[in-house]
Amino acid sequence: MNKVFNTKYLIILFLCISIFIVYIISSKYIDAKFNDIVIKTSKYLLNKQAGDEVVLVAVDNKSLEKISWPWTKDLYSNIFNYLEHDSGAKAIINHDLISSQDSYNPDKDRIFFNNLTKEKKLINSYIFLNSLKSGDILPSSYINMFDSKNKIIIEDRRKNKYNKSYKGVMSIPKDVIENANNLAFSMLIEDSDTINRSYMPAAEFNGKLYPSIALSAYSLYTGIKSFTLYDNYLCSNDNCKILKIPVKHLKKHDYLTNDVWGIYTLINWYKPKGEFYTHKVYSAIDVLDSYYALREGKTPILNPELFKNKIVIVGLNADGYVWERLSQTPVLTKQADIDIHACMISNMLKNNFVTTDNSKAVLIITIIFSLFIIRGYRKLKYNLILALVLSVVYLVYYLYEYFVNVYIPPISPIVVLFSCAISKKIYEVLTSDKKIEMMKKAMGKYISKDVMQKVISDLDKLHVGGTKVIATVLFVDIRNFTSISEKLSPQEVTLILNEYFAKIEPIVAKYHGIINKYIGDGVLAVFGEPIRSESHALNAVKCAVEIIEEVKKLKEKFLAENKPPIEIGIGINTGEVFAGNIGTDERLEYTVIGDNVNLAYRIETYNQLLRTQFLISSHTYEYIKDKIDVVKLSEVYIKGKSMPIDIYEVLKLRDE
Repeated sequence: MNKVFNTKYLIILFLCISIFIVYIISSKYIDAKFNDIVIKTSKYLLNKQAGDEVVLVAVDNKSLEKISWPWTKDLYSNIFNYLEHDSGAKAIINHDLISSQDSYNPDKDRIFFNNLTKEKKLINSYIFLNSLKSGDILPSSYINMFDSKNKIIIEDRRKNKYNKSYKGVMSIPKDVIENANNLAFSMLIEDSDTINRSYMPAAEFNGKLYPSIALSAYSLYTGIKSFTLYDNYLCSNDNCKILKIPVKHLKKHDYLTNDVWGIYTLINWYKPKGEFYTHKVYSAIDVLDSYYALREGKTPILNPELFKNKIVIVGLNADGYVWERLSQTPVLTKQADIDIHACMISNMLKNNFVTTDNSKAVLIITIIFSLFIIRGYRKLKYNLILALVLSVVYLVYYLYEYFVNVYIPPISPIVVLFSCAISKKIYEVLTSDKKIEMMKKAMGKYISKDVMQKVISDLDKLHVGGTKVIATVLFVDIRNFTSISEKLSPQEVTLILNEYFAKIEPIVAKYHGIINKYIGDGVLAVFGEPIRSESHALNAVKCAVEIIEEVKKLKEKFLAENKPPIEIGIGINTGEVFAGNIGTDERLEYTVIGDNVNLAYRIETYNQLLRTQFLISSHTYEYIKDKIDVVKLSEVYIKGKSMPIDIYEVLKLRDE
C-alpha cells in the first residue's frame, strides 16, 4: 500500500513538473507571437493611427540616389537649421550616431560642430555600453562634460533598486560634447526572437538615471524637466496624471554583444502608414532642397509649416543597404528604427501605454480553471471539450484586457488547461493497474468478479439505470436446510455453507454465468448478462448438471466427516429481465429483476413437491430441446401465475 502511495505521488510530481515546463516554453515562445498577431490585426481593424505631433525625416533610398552615402555632417546641419529656425520644430532628434570625425572633410565637420551651439532644440544621440572591451569607449575625462549635457532630472524613488548599470559610453567627438545642447541615448531593445516589442525610456549609468531620446524629446516638447522613477512607474513632476509610464526592470538583451540593462516598457503600436512607418515621413533630400530653395528666395518643396511645433526625428533608413536601420516589430516585418522611437514619443504625448499588471489575476484564473479540469470528467474527450470551453472564456477575458491596454499571456494558461486534461488521463493510465487490482481484491469479496469487471470497465456509467435483456436465471437451493442448521452451531453452519458455495461459484463462472446474490442457503445465478452469450440457456443447464454432480461428491465428503448430508434443487427459466443498477446514486446494487427471475425461484420450489431435482421452464426448453432429455410435467400451477404452465424435469444432456 505504501509503495502504491509513493508511486502515485511521484507520478503527480512528474506531471506537475512537465506542465510547468510546457508553461515556460509556451510563455517564452508562443505568447508573444500570438500577441503580435492580435496587435497587428487590431491596429488595422480599429484603424488606430498615430497623431501628427511626431514626424520623420528619413535619409532614404531617394536621398541616397541623389547624394551617395556617407553624407558629410554639414548636410545634417542644414537639415537641422531648416527644421528649427525655418520651420519652428519644438524638438529635433538626430538619430544617426556621431562617433568620429571625418578626416576627409574637416571643414564640413567644423561647420556642423559650430552650428550645434545654435540648435537649442536638437538632441544628439549616443549609445551606452555594458562592457569596457566593446568598441571605442568615451574617455573618463569627458564624463563630467558629457553628464552636463543631460539636463533632465530623474529622481530615483524605487524601494527595490538594482545594481546593474552600464559601464561606459560609445565614443563621441569632444566637439560634439562641448557644443551640443542636448544628449540622449538611442538604443533599441529586442526580445530573444529579434522582435522589438519594448522600449527603454531611461537607463542607469555611473550611479545616475539618463533619458532616452524619446523622453528627452518629450521634455523639450512639454517643458517638463524632472521625472520620478518608482518601482513600477516613471512619472513626470511627481504627477502621474500627466505622464505615467509603466516600467519593468532588468531587461536583458544582446546588443552589440553587450547585455542591456535598464527600465523598459511595452510599446503601444499604431497602424502602419506605408511599408516602413506608422508616422508621417518626409525624404531628407526634400528637406535639404527646401533649405536651399529658401536661401535662394524660391518656394521650398516642403512648406516649413509642416514641421512647426512638431517633434522631428532625423535618421538613416535605406532599405537594401548594409547600413539600413530597419527592425522587426509586431506591426511591421521591417519598421524604421526612427519610427519605433516615434511610437514611444507618441505614447508619451498621449500618456497612453500598455501594462502587464494583471499577472496575479491570470494566475488565479489559471489555477481555478485547472482545478475544474482536474476534477472534471473521467473521459479524456470530455475533459478536452471542457478545456476548450474554458479556453474560450479565457480568450474573451484576454481580449477585454487587451482593449483596455493590459497585456496578459494569451496562450500559456490555455496550454496549462489542456496539459492538465492530458496529464489527468496519463495519471489514470499509469495508476489504473494498481487501482484496479486494489479494487478487485476489495470488491471481489462482496460481489461477482464479472459484475466487478463490468463496473471497472465502464465507471462513467456507474449510475441508477439499466436495460431489458433476454437472459437465463438459475436458482439452486439446499432442501430442508433450516432443520439441518437447527442441529448445528453457527460456526458449523457457516463452514458447511462456505464449502458448498465454494464448489458452486467456479462452476457458474466456468459456464460464463455470474452469481447475482446469495439468498440464505440459496444461490441466484444469471447467464447472458452481463457476460453476453447466445448459448446462455444451454450454459445454465450444463452448469446445473455439473453442480448436481459436484454436490453428490460433497455429500459423500460430509458423510465421511460426520456432517449432515445435503440435497439440492435447481430451477431454471429463460426470458426478459431487467438488468442494471438499482438503488440510489450513493448506494447501488447490480442485479436482475422481473417476473422471469421470480419464475425460476418458483419452479425450483416444485422439486420437493414433485420429488425431482432439476426443473426448467418451457421457455428454456424451447432454446435447448434438441440437446437434452426431459420429462414433461404439464399444466403445473405456479404461484403468481393465473394460468398453468408446462415445466420439464431434465434427465440428462445429450452427447454433443
